[in-house]
Amino acid sequence: MASPGDLDTSFAGNGKKAINFGGTDEVQAVLVQPNGRIVLAGSGGASTSFCVARLRANGLLDTTFGSRGKRKIDFGGEDERAFAAALQADGKIVVVGDSHVQQVAITRLNANGTLDTTFSADGKKLFSWGAVSRATGVIVLSSGKLLLGGFSGPEGGNIQAARLNANGALDTTFGTGGIATVDLGGTEFGNAMARQANGRILIVGRSDVAGGVVVRLRTTGLLDPDFNGGHVSIPGAVTLNAVFVQPDRKIVVAGNTVGLEKMTVARLLPNGTPDGGFGTNGVVTIDFGTLADIVGGAVLQPDGKIVVAGYSQSDEDVAVVRLNADGSPDATFGTAGKAKVDFGVATFGNAVALQKNGRIVVAGQRSGSDDFAVARLRG
Repeated sequence: MASPGDLDTSFAGNGKKAINFGGTDEVQAVLVQPNGRIVLAGSGGASTSFCVARLRANGLLDTTFGSRGKRKIDFGGEDERAFAAALQADGKIVVVGDSHVQQVAITRLNANGTLDTTFSADGKKLFSWGAVSRATGVIVLSSGKLLLGGFSGPEGGNIQAARLNANGALDTTFGTGGIATVDLGGTEFGNAMARQANGRILIVGRSDVAGGVVVRLRTTGLLDPDFNGGHVSIPGAVTLNAVFVQPDRKIVVAGNTVGLEKMTVARLLPNGTPDGGFGTNGVVTIDFGTLADIVGGAVLQPDGKIVVAGYSQSDEDVAVVRLNADGSPDATFGTAGKAKVDFGVATFGNAVALQKNGRIVVAGQRSGSDDFAVARLRG
């Protein structure tokens, strides 16, 4: 009898699917539409472009999207990589990343996969916030404006944020000319972002002076002094790759310990102090083996349980863990709260999302053939 954490064999026949774009293909974002269809966004193809695929709820490619379920977006450069995506209420899909690490790259697609020409005239936009410019997060606001987060560089890199109007133009009422820069005094990377109900912006990542770091901005783009002066560090964490806000305003972040040996999940109170009711002093560590365990993404279930997905180097499998609301392992999920997905070769779990029926969709990269990889687990 199938149990939570088992593969959902109603998806693609055996719970797993690989999608080939013809290059080194990898998923970095997974979205579930209200109709249950699954959007996978990342990069790949022969020239490394943005790549987006859409699946029906049964795991088959949705042939009403793009070209037989797949779409490539080329910005005219080389090594264009997507790192985050978001759905608009009207069904349009926003994907962000970079073009050869030199410019932030953004595209907006119509629901059928065609370029939305109401966005930046041709559905695509490039801009820079430094010699290195990469967007790793995007949020669609109710106004139609877009919030982006990421980092700049290459030396003394900073955490960056930007706000764009619905037509793709930079919103000059945010930061300086539409861009906000956070310099903590060293080299910083912004890896993921979230937004609180009051509009304040969270960006998580790493800093060579502060370790795994959580930064909060006000709606204007300025650092929020009410959040420990603007940023907090997570004890034991060297890098953070995921963040979300609970309905009770508590902040959950996930990443890795020094040396990457363990996954780290932490929960903060709204003011940035550790939540003593979660794990040990607000922090939980998860170990899948003796080698590196890498966090790719995290999501909150409606019942308050936390799902974290990533990669277990010891088994070279996608790794998924589910925690109870207090941070303890959920013994009803997998084995002692942990489950793994074996694609037969080393496979990374870079993103995770939930369906309305509680099923867990995790996606990333299947090595060897270098394909999009996606699996669905029973929740």
